[in-house]
Amino acid sequence: MLKQFYQEMANQAVKGESFVLATVVACVGSVPRSLGAKMLVRPDGTTVGSIGGGNLEAQVLQLAAQVQQDRHAVIRAFGFNGSDAAKAESICGGQVEILVEWMDVSDALTAELLIGLNAAAAENRRTGWVTSLPLDGAVSTHGLVHPDGSLAGSLPSGFALKNIIEMHHPVKALFEEKPYFIDPLDVAVTVYIFGAGHVSQGLARFTRAVEFCTVVLDDRASFVCCERFPDADQLIVLDTFSDAFSQIKVDPYSFLVIVTRSHSSDQVVLTQALHTSAGYIGMMGSRRKCALIFAEMRRQGFSDEHLQRVHAPIGLSIEAETPEELGISIIAEMIQVRAKMNP
Repeated sequence: MLKQFYQEMANQAVKGESFVLATVVACVGSVPRSLGAKMLVRPDGTTVGSIGGGNLEAQVLQLAAQVQQDRHAVIRAFGFNGSDAAKAESICGGQVEILVEWMDVSDALTAELLIGLNAAAAENRRTGWVTSLPLDGAVSTHGLVHPDGSLAGSLPSGFALKNIIEMHHPVKALFEEKPYFIDPLDVAVTVYIFGAGHVSQGLARFTRAVEFCTVVLDDRASFVCCERFPDADQLIVLDTFSDAFSQIKVDPYSFLVIVTRSHSSDQVVLTQALHTSAGYIGMMGSRRKCALIFAEMRRQGFSDEHLQRVHAPIGLSIEAETPEELGISIIAEMIQVRAKMNP
């Protein structure tokens, strides 16, 4: 995942070991990895991350060896049609452009930027990583835009730094007729898990692994503890589920998972959830239970349009039974929704 990737780049900088960085900077049609996908290639040829696998990565590794020798940057286009797709063992039918650049960590500024990027990711700070896209044989330059709009590194004056901080998706853009790749480091999507029972434990085992910031809330202090949720980013003990949202800030990138110990508590939380702008609302329960709760909420004045926001029963249908299986079905659905937020 990206946090681990940024940490590995910073580790290379701390060790003083320069490396090659390959980044997908443009893509059209069906391709194996999305815009911004990255692969680190160490001098010994070992890699971290992926920009598509198969024949594509084999070709990029050849480029990386040349870049390591020449200490420059190149941009190459790769197609996935006909025989190319077959060689890549892919059914993709598009094209990607990949920037392959030498990251010289003996340069103090480069090392500082990589360490700063990792710190921002670790602390969940929204920042922007901007790379100039040079002609072959040139050297790419970088800028790290901080949350307050300040800049570390090198970018032309007049670059709209504040706008970069507000971006959610990578983009290739022109500034003064020169191409740049803007790669926003968005804050991690937060999942709020209401309820601290066995299903919540099963889900929380996976949320951090796929880079959801995880917050667990329950009105039972003995259940909301580090022993039960060692990987959670935050644990909140509620006075009551009737005031479930007073200690959190929900935005369109928030995921709300309702898995409390009772139908009545689920409904209390759901009533509050529907008044938020959350990008995902999911509720545990059988189809009959969900239908009964929805019927009651219609009597309270909620429309079908409101209720259509709710994934209920929660999770993808995979015949899950155990808490861990249910956790996998829920996290799979969340990943699916998150991917549509970040095309």
